Amino acid sequence: MALPLFAAGLVIGGLAVAAFNNRSKIADELQKGVKQAKKTVRKELGEAFKFAEKVKQELKPQKPKRAQARKRKTSVKEDNKNAS
Repeated sequence: MALPLFAAGLVIGGLAVAAFNNRSKIADELQKGVKQAKKTVRKELGEAFKFAEKVKQELKPQKPKRAQARKRKTSVKEDNKNAS
């Protein structure tokens, strides 16, 4: 029963040593992956904002246009002042 656990520990330890020895290569590959992920996210985010603006413009309620402008009614007081 202890032999499989010992073997698993030995394999995990060996992988840890190999990873530690190659840490600069692993770090470089991770940095490349992060840069590519940032580039992809920026591109997709820009496209998402463009799409959201397009949908916003399509869903924006449009006010009906009036055929003629309404005249403002004057009150009786203003008519009396104008008559004087």
